[in-house]
Amino acid sequence: MHINLAVQRSRNPSFVGAFLSVIAPERLGGKSILVPLIGTALAIGSLFFAASPSLAEDSPPSYKEHIQCEDGKCKVDLWLVRGYRAFSQCQVCHGLDGTGSTIAPSLLDKMLEIDHARYVDVVTNGYQGQVGVMPAWKENPNVMKYIDQLYAYLMARADGTLPAGRLERYDR
Repeated sequence: MHINLAVQRSRNPSFVGAFLSVIAPERLGGKSILVPLIGTALAIGSLFFAASPSLAEDSPPSYKEHIQCEDGKCKVDLWLVRGYRAFSQCQVCHGLDGTGSTIAPSLLDKMLEIDHARYVDVVTNGYQGQVGVMPAWKENPNVMKYIDQLYAYLMARADGTLPAGRLERYDR
């Protein structure tokens, strides 16, 4: 009978009333499951948000765990190699080593001036500068799929960790 009552109340605009009537303490021997139920939902939800990299846009990707340096020579893993490969789209204007050209500024200098959010915005939507226009890359899967790897590669180049040129790879 109380299930029918819940169904009848759920047809009513007060869906919360129907939900509470099903889990009301008097129906469970005086114990309410509402608090543990809400607690479990919050715990599961917080795990989802913490584990989702796309929802944690504020923290920029780091390259440090993707590089092994010994005696001044650095090797990178596949994750960072993908950033280097994505850079091939940038080098047409910004130069083979990213230090700029007559038509585009040094990316190495710019990477030290802007934050991750600004970087994503400029790469995605483009930029109208004093010298020229940087195109929007949002339609290019070779860039957008690897936008975090590209950011990490450029930061490693900007702070001097990685030299210009081909990268040597190590396997994880």
